[in-house]
Amino acid sequence: MNTETDHALNDLVRHYEHAFNTNEAKSMNDLFADDPIFVNFGGNLVDDKEALYRAQAFVFDQGGPLENLSVSYTVESITHLAEGLAVVHARQRALRSGAASAGPREDPMEAILLIVAQLDDGGWRIRIGQNTPVT
Repeated sequence: MNTETDHALNDLVRHYEHAFNTNEAKSMNDLFADDPIFVNFGGNLVDDKEALYRAQAFVFDQGGPLENLSVSYTVESITHLAEGLAVVHARQRALRSGAASAGPREDPMEAILLIVAQLDDGGWRIRIGQNTPVT
């Protein structure tokens, strides 16, 4: 186990969660490599960073489907593939909107976020990702 690397990968997931919960498409997009591939919750494959940003901006924008949704991510596993390359699995759960104790609730938004993270000059970035609904 590489504790320093694992902490950095957990931080990547925390930054992703923060960007999601604050509807910051630019901040979320900055977490991705320059040439990402991402399969979203609906099964759509996006393989261009600008197209990914447009999709993120749409869902987080006023009236967008994720505008009023908050989530938590719990890292369930980290697998080191090679130096500077790792796979992270994190469980996504929707939180109660405006609840004082925002705990997980049963809902159709539960998913497993798979991230293939790559280390570059700017730190760990999401090179490949997939958000798979839990059924």
